[in-house]
Formats: sequence, structure tokens, C-alpha cells
Amino acid sequence: MSNENASPDVHELTPDHPLRVDRTGLEGLYLKVNLIFRKSCEELPAELSLYIDLPPEKRGVHLSRLVKAALTEVETGCTDLSALLSRIAQKALNTHSYSEIAEVVLNSSLPLRGQKVDLNFRVKRRRNGKESWFMEVKIEGAISCPCAKEVFRYYEGTDWEKTPTHMQRAEAIVSVESNGASLSIDDAFDVIEVVESSYSGKLEVELSRDEEARIIKKIINAPQFTEDLARKIAWKVMRTATMTKANKITVSVRSFESIHPYNVRAEVVIDGKEHRDRSWYEEL
Repeated sequence: MSNENASPDVHELTPDHPLRVDRTGLEGLYLKVNLIFRKSCEELPAELSLYIDLPPEKRGVHLSRLVKAALTEVETGCTDLSALLSRIAQKALNTHSYSEIAEVVLNSSLPLRGQKVDLNFRVKRRRNGKESWFMEVKIEGAISCPCAKEVFRYYEGTDWEKTPTHMQRAEAIVSVESNGASLSIDDAFDVIEVVESSYSGKLEVELSRDEEARIIKKIINAPQFTEDLARKIAWKVMRTATMTKANKITVSVRSFESIHPYNVRAEVVIDGKEHRDRSWYEEL
């Protein structure tokens, strides 16, 4: 029986222009999530966005239902990230029976020796239960120029290990599109370790004079182009367990040049299925 005293719901009205809306919802819901990773529970600040699709005959999305879907699941306590995002997406579908797809995006960050490591996770869940996952990690480090080192040595006749070169910070962004398998915080940590180990040197918050000298020596004696770093990261990611889940891996490296007024960018895109099918992949 209808409630004659209920307030009007204009969301359910037919729109003036009856076209399908492929993606609509809320963005920038800031909250804290308790997530399980590395066998412990950690509280992380997060920015959550949640979207659904609308059929031509529905005018607007019920934002309060989306907020409730997110908060209800987040407040259940410590949980696995992939399970949390899947549950939020399913709850959004449950409360919007006319929608076919729900998309959940979670942005967060981790402190690592004074720098912010950015994390991005996204899941699209269809009404039939099929999911597609996306993960992105951004982390900085230091590299040095191999060209300047060799040219300086050529003209000055210095020993290779005592030859200077210019150094710069670099930013690596690794994104993974899955083959349907869920992506987790542990996958993100695997990628973070790969990226950190690929730089010429790590960024440090505090160094004594002697420590600074040692780290400079380490960086200038492990020179690499931006292209070298992008290739190295991609090659190492291909050897992680994350590769078994990947349809595509993209590594984008930007070098913040120290002696030029511009930056340098290099990108490597790996087709996951193509490389898994190659016989040499097992030997990587």
C-alpha cells in the first residue's frame, strides 16, 4: 500500500531526454578504512567514489543509498580490501535494481620514509557477478644520467667510480588491469618493492654528511636513463605473482630533470596474456 503522505521522489521521474547514463554517483567521500595486509590490521585514510549506471527512464541516482552502501561495509571492521570493494559494489547493485554495473574507486596513501606512496584501486562489478579490477601505485626515487657520466669521463679521464653525473628525482606509476581476478593490498606491496629496488637510490628523509656522501656515490654509480628504469620495473613486475592476474601492465616513469627546464617521460605497456603465452616467460 502506497504512502500518500510520502514526499515526492523526483529521481524516479522520466527525464526530459531519455538517454542511458553510463556512469553517475558520488565522488570524494573521505573516510578511514581498517584493512588487512601483511597479516596485520591497519587503519588507512581513504577517498572513496561509487558509481552506477542509469537506464533511460530514470532521472537521477539515489545518492543516499550509495553512501549507505559504502558506510555500512566500511564500518563492519577490519577486512580484506578486495572483499570490501566487492561488497560495496554488490550492495549498490542491490539497492538500484535497474542498474547493471557498479564501480567502486578507492584512493589512499602510505607513508614511506617521509614520502607519500599513492594507491588507487578500482573494481567494476556487473549484475551477473563478473568483475574487472584496476590497481595503480605511485612512488618516487632517485636516478642519475649515464650519458653525462660517460662524456665527463671521456674528457676528464677520471675513473668510472669517481666520475660525477647529474642526479634527479623520478616518479614511477605502475598500473595493473586484471584478467578478472581481484587485486589486493599485498599485490600493491609487491609492486612497491619492485619499484623501490629498481631505482638508482632511495629517497631518504634524514642523512648525516657521511651518509649523504655514500648515497650520492651509490646513485651516480648506478646510472640509468628514464627508459632504463621503465624497462627494469616492467621486467621485474613480470616476475611477481601479480603478473598471473594481469591483462595489461603499464609502467610510466617521469624524471624531474635537474639541468633541463623540462622533464622526461618513458612508458612501457605489457600485454599480460601475450607474455604469459611465450615460452621464454618461465625463464624470466
